Amino acid sequence: MFTFISIVVTIVALIAWGVHLQTKRHNALLAKFREHNQRLGTSFPENSVDSELILSANDKKVVIAFDPESQKLCVVTGAKDPGEVLDFAYIRRWQLKWTEVSGNGGLSFKNVHFDFSTSDLKRPLIRIPVSGKGYGDTWNSRLGILLGV
Repeated sequence: MFTFISIVVTIVALIAWGVHLQTKRHNALLAKFREHNQRLGTSFPENSVDSELILSANDKKVVIAFDPESQKLCVVTGAKDPGEVLDFAYIRRWQLKWTEVSGNGGLSFKNVHFDFSTSDLKRPLIRIPVSGKGYGDTWNSRLGILLGV
């Protein structure tokens, strides 16, 4: 009985620790946007990483936040990256890509990601993996609205 209880307590502690780390990463990311807003007068989302103006990779290592008012975007490419604020014109075009896999009478989508072509010779392509095709389709439409295509 003691072994079962200790296993349950360990699992709960690991889940709590994971939630704590995720919250800490999200707060650090939002603090970066808040800093840019204060310094540059932009309006990047500051309250939630689940905003309809923040496109993020599955693991949140690559994040693009959009400010439609100032026509700026902020690209963050890692925990230590403070983020780079750029004009919308930085993104020349984008494409949602995936691999179709059929099996067991159904079709699934793997390796769903966006490829952003940029106007930067040093970083001509930014790839952002996304959680699924539905999320990608939604963001594909949002990008068309945000970037005026």
